[in-house]
Amino acid sequence: MSFVGDVRCALRGLQRSPGFAAAAVATLALAIGANTAIFTVVNGVLLNPLPLPEADRLSFITRDGDVSIPDGRDWRARSRSFESISLFLRNWAFDWTGQGEPERLNGSVADSELFRVLRVKPALGRFYDARDDRPDGDRVAVLGWGFWQRRFGGDRGVLGRVLRLSDHPVTVIGVAPPEADFLRDGVDLWIPPAVETPWALEERGTNNFDAVGRLKTGVSMVQAREEMVAISMDLARQYPTTNARKIVEPIGLLDFLVAGIRPALWLLLAAVGLVLLLGAANLASLLLARVAVRRPEIALRLAIGASPARILRQLITEGLLLSTVGGLLGLALAWSGKDFLLAIAPGALPRAADVALDGRVVLFALLLAIATGILFGLAPAFRLTRTDPAEALAAGGRTSGGPGRHRALALVAAAEVALASLLLVGAGLLLTSFSRLMGAPLGFQADHVITARLVLPESRYSARADQTLAFTTIVDRVNALPGVVSAASVIGAPLERGGIGGSLLFEGRAEEDSTALRPGGRAGLVGRPSARSRPVVGAYFQTMRLPIVKGRAFTSADREGSVPVAIVNRRFVARYFGSQNPIGKRVSWQGWSPELAKQPKWMTIVGIAEDVRTADITEPDDVALYAPYSQRPADWQRFGTILARTSGDPALLARRMREAVWSFDPLLTVSDVVTLEERRSTLLAARRFTSLLLGAFGSAALFLALQGIVGVLSYTVSERRREIGIRIALGALPRDVLAAILRQAAGMTFAGLAIGIAAAAALTRVIAGLLYGVQPDDPATFACAAALVVAAALGACLFPAHNATRTDPMKAIRAE
Repeated sequence: MSFVGDVRCALRGLQRSPGFAAAAVATLALAIGANTAIFTVVNGVLLNPLPLPEADRLSFITRDGDVSIPDGRDWRARSRSFESISLFLRNWAFDWTGQGEPERLNGSVADSELFRVLRVKPALGRFYDARDDRPDGDRVAVLGWGFWQRRFGGDRGVLGRVLRLSDHPVTVIGVAPPEADFLRDGVDLWIPPAVETPWALEERGTNNFDAVGRLKTGVSMVQAREEMVAISMDLARQYPTTNARKIVEPIGLLDFLVAGIRPALWLLLAAVGLVLLLGAANLASLLLARVAVRRPEIALRLAIGASPARILRQLITEGLLLSTVGGLLGLALAWSGKDFLLAIAPGALPRAADVALDGRVVLFALLLAIATGILFGLAPAFRLTRTDPAEALAAGGRTSGGPGRHRALALVAAAEVALASLLLVGAGLLLTSFSRLMGAPLGFQADHVITARLVLPESRYSARADQTLAFTTIVDRVNALPGVVSAASVIGAPLERGGIGGSLLFEGRAEEDSTALRPGGRAGLVGRPSARSRPVVGAYFQTMRLPIVKGRAFTSADREGSVPVAIVNRRFVARYFGSQNPIGKRVSWQGWSPELAKQPKWMTIVGIAEDVRTADITEPDDVALYAPYSQRPADWQRFGTILARTSGDPALLARRMREAVWSFDPLLTVSDVVTLEERRSTLLAARRFTSLLLGAFGSAALFLALQGIVGVLSYTVSERRREIGIRIALGALPRDVLAAILRQAAGMTFAGLAIGIAAAAALTRVIAGLLYGVQPDDPATFACAAALVVAAALGACLFPAHNATRTDPMKAIRAE
């Protein structure tokens, strides 16, 4: 018979058992769909190369903006590993005015090497070059593809258009293709550094730039890393004041982009793989149970001359048919599941736009379906082909297959319980971790607080007095809004990257300089003491309900012209004073500027504040130093975050907050208006994504395991109905029958649970890096998972066990 004939025969067989076919297809569709949906995300984020020419040779060289333009020139001159290196500033804000309400644009200050490093071509016009990148050059810009489409509708006449950005006219000379936004920052435009940041051209202490490079052909990342470490350590010795901490270790650009999400995605793929194993195990159970039903049919076919190979081929065709239909339905589920995953995924999921059901994903799903159908259908198929025709035909309609098949089904069910237990422990650990992180003390009260970022353009606010007046007046006007309890501003608000980094000088102490290794053994020089400066306006500590644990808060008397004062956090005291009392001591925040270092501006420490959580919500606060904004050491600090504590819903204040700013200056741009609760939710999004999905997979695994146990018991009861009937006829009580069935269920459950808990104890250390406030071997989580499995399994088994107690002895005996 041909393959087409086998398919037709398989369809007829499955039509005679629609319940079996539906259960098998549904189980496979769920398991394959979940696997394909997760693999779609993994494929788009981790496996597909970046959409740039020879993207594997691109390297991200720095971390968190810790290099200067002079450093970049030295790198280019000394490096033999890189073909080219580009320096750029990420997320450089521009205020676009003259088009209605002021709008904040997300720009990038990048040298002309960037487009050569990326090897991209302009979508329209041209890129700027070295002739444009000079202090006396025209102010030109290259628009990002998304911004061009969003605000100009893809109008090709945008070339030559003059935009007013941060009070300066800028001429559009080109449009970059989508792939030029290689870090997925949503860049609206690029502008040369010599035009936008001329003060940074020769300032080695300006550590705001990042760098990306293209490796020369044949150079490995290991070689490039060794060379750049050596170069940066030479620069640290040559310029100890500014470069002591700037030891760079390049990594692949793709590795840099996905570093934060890679462990979670691989974990989810492994977890959903276990769900697939459970689904396949359920399919195997269904097929094994069906062996007994089909024994007479197969025996008859063997008796009239069919070969075992022919029967085997027919049975495998049935399995393939089931798995193919399940795989196709799984693909359909994955199509909608992909969108669901992206909807609940963290907003910062890198490369989300690259997630798609491409050919690799479709092939993955089909291979998964075919492999599942073949591998888990072979054992039942072989069992049927080994049927003794004479014995099977003599047995007539009786379906008992002996203890061997019962043991096989019990082993499959126990394996399902083991896998479900493993997943539930992992999910429990992540959910416990997330719960504890949600309840972790922030150091302040985040409820009922709304924030907004503000940057004063230098063209109108270059004078120190104008800057102070602007922030003071705006805070006062926000404070006067209905529903506002108190308002303030700060540079480096909680749950953000906290303040402005710089070096410190303590009165009466020699400058500290060391050549010790950094904590953790990373190569690099420790350098001078440092802290993050956080200038504040208004009743900041009252607004944030941030406790002053010793000393006092700032008062209206702490203003320009009075004795400079500072408040430090607990971590500052622990690092630089130990058990000593810092109140009354004097310190100077010097930044990294040689000018500030020459003339220390001493501040008297008047208070100690509680540590607060910053952008890395799992880590303790940075070493921080608060100062009144009017006493700030540097005039370039023209930015800050406005904060308002409200008596009602803070989100309702967003519009009025903007209007309060515009009432002072209608050309100021107010951006990132969000509540602190929203900001915390964003910071926790990645952990919430992983925890919820693993919890869902754990629940699905438990459901499948229960389905397997109940299926085994139901099948066992149906096969033992004659035996049970005889026992009842001989005087066995219903509770005796119930106890016998539950003992069988308990055996499968506890055997699988023991294996699953042991596996979890060995494997949960893999997710230790994703946990917060809970250990991988947390006894409470293990105990709760075990209790849930036992309760659910024994509860689910009550139905088939109860059915067994209602067996009619006479009917059971007559049926046999």
